[in-house]
Amino acid sequence: MEREWRSLLAMYGQEVTLRLEGMEDRPLRAFLQPVLDQEREQRLPSPLGQRPEDRYLYLGPADIPLEAGRSQVEWKDRAFEVQSAHLVGDSHWWALLRPRDREAT
Repeated sequence: MEREWRSLLAMYGQEVTLRLEGMEDRPLRAFLQPVLDQEREQRLPSPLGQRPEDRYLYLGPADIPLEAGRSQVEWKDRAFEVQSAHLVGDSHWWALLRPRDREAT
């Protein structure tokens, strides 16, 4: 299963950079896509106007760990913070990301 997963990432994954406190930046391939939730508003009011509540799904290689609150992912000149991350079997990481600077996006 791991070989098939790596093959899918190599063929279809997006180029991202993973940052973990105290470690070097790691370029890798992962799947990133917006989480569309019909039950939740994507923009919420704040003192400065509307603020995005975007969430993104991350699926990445198992050998490069993520930690909620300590890991960041950069993709297409945008920075995301890891809200939660879980290793799925031995095949891949599943994580929920939010834009790092929510007020600016």
